[in-house]
Parts: sequence; C-alpha cells; structure tokens
Amino acid sequence: MPIDPGAGFGPDVHFAQPGDDLGRPYWNTKREAMPAGLMREVQLQKLRVQLDYLESHSALYQRKFAQAGFRAKDLQTIDELAQLPFTTKAELRAGQESHPPFGLHQAAADSEIIRTTATSGTTGKPVFQAYTRHDVLMRSESIARALWSFGVRPGDRVVNGFALSMFNAGVPICTSIEHLGANSIPVGAEKRAEGMLRMMKEIRATAWIGTPSFMAYLTERCRDVLGMDPADLGVRVICGGGESGFEVPEFRRRIEEAWGTPHVYDFASSSDAQPNNFSHCHVREGKHQTTPDMALVQLIDPAAGTLLPLEDGAEGEYIFTHLSRHACGLVRYRSGDVLKVRVGDCACGRTGFRMDIVGRTDDMLIVRGVNLYPSAVQAVVNQFEPQLAGPMQIVLKAKGPKVEPPLHVRAEVSAGIDGASLETLKAAFENACREQLNVRVRVECVATCSLDRTESKAKLIVVES
Repeated sequence: MPIDPGAGFGPDVHFAQPGDDLGRPYWNTKREAMPAGLMREVQLQKLRVQLDYLESHSALYQRKFAQAGFRAKDLQTIDELAQLPFTTKAELRAGQESHPPFGLHQAAADSEIIRTTATSGTTGKPVFQAYTRHDVLMRSESIARALWSFGVRPGDRVVNGFALSMFNAGVPICTSIEHLGANSIPVGAEKRAEGMLRMMKEIRATAWIGTPSFMAYLTERCRDVLGMDPADLGVRVICGGGESGFEVPEFRRRIEEAWGTPHVYDFASSSDAQPNNFSHCHVREGKHQTTPDMALVQLIDPAAGTLLPLEDGAEGEYIFTHLSRHACGLVRYRSGDVLKVRVGDCACGRTGFRMDIVGRTDDMLIVRGVNLYPSAVQAVVNQFEPQLAGPMQIVLKAKGPKVEPPLHVRAEVSAGIDGASLETLKAAFENACREQLNVRVRVECVATCSLDRTESKAKLIVVES
C-alpha cells in the first residue's frame, strides 16, 4: 500500500533533521497549510488507494462492498462514499469474537503487525488495534504535528502521563515524541501522582502530556508531595486529552496560573480513529483536524444517519474513513463523538477545519425532553470556580438516558464556604443550569477532595441505586 499516491503533493511524513528551523509554525508545512482544494484532491487519490487495498485484503470490507454493489476501482468522487454502509463498534467487537484477535477488518498479515493497543473499554469490551510499521509512522507523525503546534521542540524533556499499558496514548505517544526529536520520558499514569511529581522534579521536565483529570490532581498534590508550588517545577508546555478539560477556558486558566505557563493545550481523537487527530493551535479557538491527509472526516445526524454539510456551526456525530491505514483501516466508522464545526480562517494558517466536542452519543442524557451531555454540566461548574473546586458527578438512580428532574449534581465546594454563602452558591448554580441548559438540577455540595481522583479519565456519571 503506497504511503503517498501521486506526486507533487508533498510527503505525508516529516522527519526531524539537523538544521531544522525550530521557529517554523508547522511540523509538516506542506500538509498542514495545504489549500483546501488541493487537499481534497489528495484525499480523493488516497481514498481510492485505501478502498482498493481494503477490498483486496479485508474480509469485512470485501463483504460490505459486495453487499452494497460497490467496487473501489469505480469511485470517481468522495460523495460516492455514501453508497457504503456505516461501520460500527459492535461490528468490530463481533468480528473480534469470531476471528480473534483483531477481527474481520484486519487487512495486514500477522507477520506485518508490530504493535497492538486496545480501547479503554469504557463503553464495553476493549477492542484491539493492530499496527504495521507504516501505521506506527503515521501515528507518530500525527501527534508530532500536534506537539509542534503546542511548542514542543527537540531538547524538551516530555513526560508522558497517560497510562502506558495497552493504551493508545501510552507507547504510541512516546514514539511520537521521539519522532519529533524531543526526549520521551515514559513515566506513565501507573506511577500515580506522588511518583509522577517526583519524577517530573528529578528529570526537570519541560513538557507534560496526559488527561486533564490527572493534571488537576497533580496540581492539588504538588505542594504536599514536593513542598513546592507547581510553577517552581519549570514545566513550559502542558497538553493532553481523552476527556473534557484543557479546552475549557476556566479550567485552562486555573492550570496556567498554578504552573506559571500560558502553554496549555488540548487534543482529541479516539483509539479506533488513529492516526486522525484534532488539536489546538496557539489561537485555541477550536481544535484543527491536523490530519486531513490521513482520515476523511464527515458529519452526520446521529439519529437519522444522514450526511450534514461541514459548514460553520454545523453540529453532528463525526464519522471517518482512513486514508493511510494498513493493518485495520475503517470506512465510514461511527465515532460516537458529537462535534460543533468551525470552518472560518484561523490566524495560525492551518487549513484543516476546527471543531469543539459537544459530547458522546452514548453519554447523552434526556432530562424531560432536553438532550444533555455531562460536559455541559461540567462547563457550568467551571463557571463557578473558585467557589466550586471543579470536580463534579451526575448522580443517577438508574442507568440513562432518560432522567426525571431535578438532575442530581454532586460538586466539590472550596474550603471556607458554608452557611449562608453556601446556600447562595447553590441557588446561583441551580439557576445557571436552568437558564443555560434548560434543565432543573439539585446540587449537592461536598468537601474538596471528596470525589475520587484519577490518573485516567474522570467519571462524570455514577449510578447509585
């Protein structure tokens, strides 16, 4: 499978080289700043190659193409991709059960596979992802583009705070850091907060990557563990993803103030979507798709399944089709992530569209007819910092999506707020939820550090019968 079909479009991959201009704004200028029309040509050429490859090598797509009466060699436009059905997580799980370990969509020979990762399993049984040498390179390239936009450079000591065991943001992030030419420090979330902080101090980390929840926990624990403020550690770049946090201005401002750096950034993807990536630029007004040469992203109505135009303000579930995936490429895969799109020009010059994550289709609650994502409640909590400390949970009596009001929200309150001031705070928060979310809530305020802290993703919904 060719890495880059066609000539004259610039390479998919940039490699760190002596004499590189460290002040340049993009890791891969020809790809990240490519005019949209030319990128569409690249996508069409790469789509033809990818579909032809899957038709020849993937049992799943041989069947799906045949059932749809579709032949890859006949594809003339990207719009014709709509002739094919969606691919779902349930299909991947079923294929993995019947044809372990990777499933019916496996397209590369076992002898070509050099890495395996797995989904976190937060929405069901974990699904494995296989990588060939080419796939590893594409993944490293995609994250290098994000890290470069955050300000990470060769010479930086980058501590990986994601979980290292099987997680797609573990070892793959480490090799991405190395691909960029920086120093990869694979500490991992398994080290927990105390070990992480001590290592950051001893290694003199200049950059950190992990989940927002873990960074918030490190911020809380730093003085107790090290006897010093986070800002004294000298970390210049803080970035990560996997959950809501770094894209929220109030949360980001709290981390910036605590660590003494303006460089706090967010990126997003899903394990199945790799190497596709969305990430902040220095402007931080939405996250760019920095990898349009690696994955074709489209928007659909999550209920009807119909395509939506990728235009400013459009909101829907994103589906993707890999354009440069060897081991287990996917076609029209339903991500479950709901995005709001921005397509206007960005001051950074990147041409990939921007997006904000609204929530996940499987996390959505319906509160007396109102669709509500946990991230929306978290956003209201963030507006009340520092009176509210940040961590919160939605407490359900039974599994959703339907919930009878008032919605039970449990939130940590900062020390020193009690009595009349606490009642005033609770009333203000409940009123804000009613006005902004059109949902009636009942807030339960608990002491700081009452809710579980985590080195991975925070659990925003709990069921307590």
